[in-house]
Amino acid sequence: MPQLLDRLTGPHERHLLAGSGYVLGGFHCPPGAARWREPNWIGERPHVVLPSTAVRIGAGTAPDEVRTVNEVVVYDRDTTYRRGLVSAEGDRCTFVAVDDELADELGLETGAGVRHAPCAPEPYLRVHRARAALRRPDPDLLAADEAVLAVLGHAARQLRQRRRADRGAAATVDAVKGLLAGAPTRVWTLAELGAAVHYSPYFLARTFHRHTGYPIARYRRLLCLRQSLPRVLRTGADLSRIAAEHGFSSHSHYTRAFRATFGCTPSQARGAQVPIT
Repeated sequence: MPQLLDRLTGPHERHLLAGSGYVLGGFHCPPGAARWREPNWIGERPHVVLPSTAVRIGAGTAPDEVRTVNEVVVYDRDTTYRRGLVSAEGDRCTFVAVDDELADELGLETGAGVRHAPCAPEPYLRVHRARAALRRPDPDLLAADEAVLAVLGHAARQLRQRRRADRGAAATVDAVKGLLAGAPTRVWTLAELGAAVHYSPYFLARTFHRHTGYPIARYRRLLCLRQSLPRVLRTGADLSRIAAEHGFSSHSHYTRAFRATFGCTPSQARGAQVPIT
């Protein structure tokens, strides 16, 4: 039976929900924390992580790569990894620590250490709606439990479908992701991005889409929308201000983009009329 937790388990971690074979939690490592300067250990269970800020992650001999809100990241148990600063907010994320039986059922572990794949908008919204619902009086723990399990299933499927990228193209795509994450509200051109990584606009657009699953313009738009989501889900937040601060020309422009991406308006997302799953 799911159990509401809401307790600190370390200087940066808070456990929120003990669900059906997992623990859902939140993590915030501010820029000045020691974890940026020393090896990090994921723990005794595999973790599925949805970033809320961009962060650079690397493990073993693999190069450090930028992970953003548009991706899901999976860590094998007992993985030691490196953390590099990208966002001025440090590292914020939602994590799911998965028990052995569920991890085996999902096929999460491969011995690769750290892997990532594109995360679709719907499961990203589900997790954040579940977290917001847990803060309300008498939360629906069954709905939250189902939402988290659905996201774990999505992560497992995405990882199985992800193609192996060649090292050179992956480094180029990673550099572009870093540029976009560093200034998500900037209106980039393909020529500017291509010049920054020494690719033609055509080849960059083709390579980025193949390796991330997104066109560059949609990837940038999703960065803005997903980064705005935690504020949207706070009762009383000013949607016009949120729209302006995340690169949208008006409240209506933001609402249209939000609905096209998540399937509901910002007001519906924060309300009780849209179920978590």
